[in-house]
Amino acid sequence: MDSGGVNDHRFGILRRLGAAGPDAALAGLYLWCWINPLAWRKTLVAELMLVMMVEFLVVHSGPFLGMVVVGTGSSQSRASRLKVLLGLGAIYLLFAGGMSAALGSWGPILLFVWLIGAKLIAILLGRSPGGTERARQMGYWALSVVFYLGAVFATLLLPVPKFGVTQHGHFYGIPGEGEWVSHPETVIAAGFLYFAALALAKLLENPAWLKAQQDKIVAAQSRKSSSAASK
Repeated sequence: MDSGGVNDHRFGILRRLGAAGPDAALAGLYLWCWINPLAWRKTLVAELMLVMMVEFLVVHSGPFLGMVVVGTGSSQSRASRLKVLLGLGAIYLLFAGGMSAALGSWGPILLFVWLIGAKLIAILLGRSPGGTERARQMGYWALSVVFYLGAVFATLLLPVPKFGVTQHGHFYGIPGEGEWVSHPETVIAAGFLYFAALALAKLLENPAWLKAQQDKIVAAQSRKSSSAASK
């Protein structure tokens, strides 16, 4: 049972390395692709652009879908949460479908269905994170938005070295038009910056930062309870 406090043992180096590992691996893949995009496969640039596009849906939908999952675990609330999750999922699935149609790939739909499915299982099993984990999730959703927008706008507005990504996006299998198609090095650079920032944030995570996030949640819940009691 989570007591709502922040325990230092939760922030051991192995736990932080485990949390940062997947993002660090993706950042490394983007960097490798940026330097030598054809070393593994010709379509790697297009596939990594797809990851960034789907990540936009994940980042945008995270607060909405996540708050559904962390609700109370009663039978009635569980049914309500399932309805809300499926409704939100259907809306975001339309965006994923548009991406799939534009790219001629089922990738965006499959990736987003995986995301929805993971949250659906969490509700069905009645898992609801305690105060500490809830604070962590909400904190990282906020950081994800900041990092994603920062990485995208920085690579669109500032000069980005091409390194090995010197061809037009069509050469790498990217269909359509747009900045990321004409200058695919920008999306690869944005992906590297975004995932590297996430990995660094998780690696340097500390109790003081998490405690601040948890205090915000507690304050918001207190205001909500006071408002309900006054009615």
